[in-house]
Amino acid sequence: MTHDEILSLIKQASLAPSVHNVQPARWRIEDESLVLFDDLSTHLDAADPQGSDAAMSLGASVEGLALAASQNGMSVVEENSSLPQAGTTLRPIARYGFAAAVGTDPLADYVSKRQSWRGTFETPSQKDRQNARSLVTDDTSVLCDADDVHALAPLVDAASFGFMRNGAFRSELLSWMRLSHRHERWALDGLNASAMHLNAAEAFAAGIIMGPAFGLLDRLSLAPKLLAETKKTTSAAGLVVFHRPVTETAFESGRHFYRLWLRIEAAGFAAAVLAALADDGDAAKLLAERAGIGPDRRIVSAFRIGRRPAGAQTAIRARRPLGEILV
Repeated sequence: MTHDEILSLIKQASLAPSVHNVQPARWRIEDESLVLFDDLSTHLDAADPQGSDAAMSLGASVEGLALAASQNGMSVVEENSSLPQAGTTLRPIARYGFAAAVGTDPLADYVSKRQSWRGTFETPSQKDRQNARSLVTDDTSVLCDADDVHALAPLVDAASFGFMRNGAFRSELLSWMRLSHRHERWALDGLNASAMHLNAAEAFAAGIIMGPAFGLLDRLSLAPKLLAETKKTTSAAGLVVFHRPVTETAFESGRHFYRLWLRIEAAGFAAAVLAALADDGDAAKLLAERAGIGPDRRIVSAFRIGRRPAGAQTAIRARRPLGEILV
């Protein structure tokens, strides 16, 4: 493969989802192989102390590389060879080469279309709920009865707010939120207001609620109501629960997570990640019971899914330039 072709693959891989959109994957081109590094400076000490979300993000990047390579008639192959070092903040993960393959991965067509939808959905029809059920596989459970969705909406809010009460978590999240167009990294990384579907007034209010006013609003029992997403959750056609074997690495789970999100897009739905349902132990247990997931499985993540409203605007996709990705 030519140097330009490899650069194109890296750009496609950079479209993979990552926790808080921190984009930890770094790549080094060595002849016709690629070395993947984990940028430790992007790790979330409060939200992801074990680094499992970072590992999932790296796995998603490799899956993105594989999807892009398939469009060039290639497959991605991990190579067993020594890995280079690249400074104290970059940890080498693996080296990948390319081999000839036949056929494009059908999910590759949805990479450029995948975007989180943080707003409310169109009112789901019975056909929408039937289509949601078609997503069920060995690692995907779908709760699409209206009663289930409405019953679980308070659990979503409670789990999310439990993390928001942690000052370190909240401060870290705010540091990755780009609430103003004037933020120097608005279009590069993190969670910008466009991606969160917040208008200027809502974005300003979010910074106040999650920042200096949080303590007072919490004491007045107003913070949970102001941060609740009940209306958004209950508008969903279903809740998708993603689970994998308890023995599987987070890196491998990340590859499957990305593919599931693309399958959701291929089914005609938009999605928003409900990570708190997996990260909160009590919430994950209740969700597993409701979805009939056994103890040999680990809930990795969850989504609310539905149809984007007619005329919904595409959010600005924040992505690092190649200059920040290549090392």
